[in-house]
Amino acid sequence: MPFKKLLVIRCLRPDRITIALSKFIRDVLPQGDQFVEMDSKLAFSDVLGSSVDDGDSTTPIFFILSPGADPVKEVEKIAKK
Repeated sequence: MPFKKLLVIRCLRPDRITIALSKFIRDVLPQGDQFVEMDSKLAFSDVLGSSVDDGDSTTPIFFILSPGADPVKEVEKIAKK
């Protein structure tokens, strides 16, 4: 039922999906708070650097962007390293 509620919110109020998704993760997943708050105190470049360090050349990194987000400069900076 919580997932169906997300679908309705996505259809009727897409502007509220980020908040609803955070609540869904907190309520449904075991230790969901840790997933939502995991890197919230770090800068994007720190999180990206950590992701690159954890991966290798065969591991893809996917970006889920919110409106107005532009990670290109940080990605280029790390790519030069």
